[in-house]
Amino acid sequence: MLFYSSQFLDAEIAYRQERIKRDYQRPLWFRKPKPAPKPTPQQACRPAVQARHAM
Repeated sequence: MLFYSSQFLDAEIAYRQERIKRDYQRPLWFRKPKPAPKPTPQQACRPAVQARHAM
């Protein structure tokens, strides 16, 4: 009679689940395209010059 440790069973279950996920992934040509990242506005290199009040 074979006895398996709980660590062995946990590792086996994790391996089989990962294998199933990998084997049944959709092919690349059926996947939805990822949206392009939004462009970020460029920051000014130096702070804007503030006008001084008149007198």
